[in-house]
Amino acid sequence: MTLTRLLSALILLLTSILALITCPHSKVEESFNLQASHDLFYHGIEPAWSKTRLFQTQFSRVREDGTCDASGAGEGNESCVDQDSLPYDHVRFPGVVPRTFFGAFILSYLARLFAFILPKQLFDMGSHPLFLQFLIRLELLLLSWFAHLRLANAVDGYFLQQMRQRSKMRRQKAPNNTKEPTQQQSICSSSTTITIGSYYLLITASQFHMPFYSSRLLPNTFALILVTHSYAEWFRGQYRLTAMYLVFTTAIFRCDMLLLLFTVGLSMLIQRQLTVIQALTIGVGTGFFSLAVTVPLDSLLWGRFIWPEFEVWWFNTVDNRSSEWGKMVWHWYFSKALPKGLLLTALLAPLAFVRVPEFVDRFARRFSNDSRLFDRSLIPFFTPIFAFVALYSILPHKEIRFIFPVLPMFNVCSAYGMSRLQKVAFSDGDLSTNTKPKTHWIGKAMFLSGTGAIMLTMTVSLVFLRISMENYPGGMALERLRSHLMDTVPVGNTNKSEWNSVHVHVDVAAAMTGVSLFGQRHAAIRRVHGKNSAFFEGPFTIEKSGYEEGNKLIGNIQGNMPVFTHLLTERSNVDGYHLVEVIKGYPRLDIKNLQISTQDAIFIFEKDEWRK
Repeated sequence: MTLTRLLSALILLLTSILALITCPHSKVEESFNLQASHDLFYHGIEPAWSKTRLFQTQFSRVREDGTCDASGAGEGNESCVDQDSLPYDHVRFPGVVPRTFFGAFILSYLARLFAFILPKQLFDMGSHPLFLQFLIRLELLLLSWFAHLRLANAVDGYFLQQMRQRSKMRRQKAPNNTKEPTQQQSICSSSTTITIGSYYLLITASQFHMPFYSSRLLPNTFALILVTHSYAEWFRGQYRLTAMYLVFTTAIFRCDMLLLLFTVGLSMLIQRQLTVIQALTIGVGTGFFSLAVTVPLDSLLWGRFIWPEFEVWWFNTVDNRSSEWGKMVWHWYFSKALPKGLLLTALLAPLAFVRVPEFVDRFARRFSNDSRLFDRSLIPFFTPIFAFVALYSILPHKEIRFIFPVLPMFNVCSAYGMSRLQKVAFSDGDLSTNTKPKTHWIGKAMFLSGTGAIMLTMTVSLVFLRISMENYPGGMALERLRSHLMDTVPVGNTNKSEWNSVHVHVDVAAAMTGVSLFGQRHAAIRRVHGKNSAFFEGPFTIEKSGYEEGNKLIGNIQGNMPVFTHLLTERSNVDGYHLVEVIKGYPRLDIKNLQISTQDAIFIFEKDEWRK
């Protein structure tokens, strides 16, 4: 690994870790996998396994509303597991559509392995839930980082191979008396080529979304990791592995990757990189393997036979219900999402296809023998990606995270364009004649412009990161409530403790903006150091509302107020409670005043005289 590659890799790692540290909380989109990781670490799959039909003396049946009826299954009814007693968050908060547990299972059991290896006398990981949450997200971050490293290496290998092939063709076409390229020229070309992967890592690090979401437990992040690996295999010429990665990703994590599988697969068929028989074999074989991975695990934990991504596909495509979450104009991905995701580095991508730097340089007679305007090196890779975005634009509901898988390929194009600027800026002209170009400053000016685009992109990304820090008022409110209780609730003893009598209600707004099971576990317990020993107080009770029909615990919360000692709510006034603190949120950038504007988001209330 060269020094340039090492530095670019470290910069990507550091920007990703910075996002992880500064924004430790999570929002509703990633809550399923985060809560599942908590449950699988602390409870494992054993509770679900013990409840399966294998150990039941009486089967249950599925009602028409999808719930489980423990009265017994009649003839022809699908059997299920009565999950009411299971200690899993998804039992009560299943979400709109079911998701796979496979990603959360891998991360949580890796954390379990670390906890098993690390002696509890040295550090009890289970007693430090916030550290455990950080570790699980760090695991995902490192998996993302490794995928980008593989892609960077594969891109370098691809362009080195392209350079050798062009050099070989030139030698075959050149007259016998033509001088061979000097060793210095070859080294110069090779050095420029191998910086493409380094520029890819640097450009990725400069953007906001890739480092920020690399540690977020979204299905999109899991899918992005596998798609990045598929791109690496694609550049290596391993077309079967490319297709296998895409099929696996589609079947387990994101059914919308079916569009990417279609465009990439069609491209491979057209270019005869795969035959129809090979494509069918890969699709069927990898598909069955994927189902063997996801269906048993998810059926066990969901308590019924299920293929989650098939149900997601049916919900979004057949029922066409994704539009209930909003509609965007057809060009939104091209006019809004991609510019926001790529920022100024998008200006470098066209240089991968149009040889503008070389043409500017050609007028100074550096490369007078090369009159090609267009470069087709990345066309076979970029065209299917562009087609994927175009096809996805047909669906009315759009979010930038849906097109995360295209960002790496756009960054490869930008990296190639940046390496082209570097080659023009630092070329020594015609080494065989020792001539110096007249417009050397133009090449350096173009290179400095490209460098400036990357630096400005990183600056804007840091501003985005600062704004995002204010985007989790629910998680911050839970932290502030714990600090308030630590300061005001006196230390009890093992027999009686006011801490244990705390009963907190978290409404939907707070739950969706940062309250996680890891945070709840941390907030509800405090360690008390006595004279001779230490003991724990708690956990106190925390209840959440949800948007599911059965979880609207406090739609009209006033009638239930007496049972709660504290509230985290978006309501600004509740009778019988006094305000402890207001947490700001919903940030936006006020360009006119050069500041981040926020508004009151979550209110922390305490019941009047609750300890008397």
